[in-house]
Amino acid sequence: MAAPITVYSTPTCPWCDRTKDYLRSNNVQYVEKDVSIDRAAAMEMVRRSGQQGVPVITTDDEVILGFDQAKLARLVKRFSGPKRAALGLRAADAEQYLSKHPELASAYPAEIKGIFVGEVRPGSVAERSGVRHGDVIQAVAGKRVRSLAALDQMIETLKVGESVSVRYLRDGQDHTTEFAF
Repeated sequence: MAAPITVYSTPTCPWCDRTKDYLRSNNVQYVEKDVSIDRAAAMEMVRRSGQQGVPVITTDDEVILGFDQAKLARLVKRFSGPKRAALGLRAADAEQYLSKHPELASAYPAEIKGIFVGEVRPGSVAERSGVRHGDVIQAVAGKRVRSLAALDQMIETLKVGESVSVRYLRDGQDHTTEFAF
């Protein structure tokens, strides 16, 4: 089945490139028609939009003229492909969190680094991996994780269907699992 979105463009149009990049980055499939070499596509674009300027983005029931990000965002919401599941953690940098909660700190090695897991959302990637409250995530994909920002950056690079190894500390012992997205 053909993609429900058509992007009429030319190879020299920077707004066309920006439109296609935006759709691709949001996992939206589309058919591209280069109106600089395809006369039938150019005529079809003019018939659908009433103009000759590019980009023109069409669906069965909508025509978007130019790089209109608000309208493109609605298309993305409607046509985007599968999304990566949420990690599902409420967490904090372990060293900082434990310094503010000395009643918990005695259960962990001094100067521990990593991500302290506060809550795990039911049905999330983290819950399916077995991670639970009180665990301290120390490495992802074999790389040390020292801050929540670093963890977020690593997770953002993953796509649907990918998984990554996770090393964490629980009750003073190292454990490993996988986050499968």
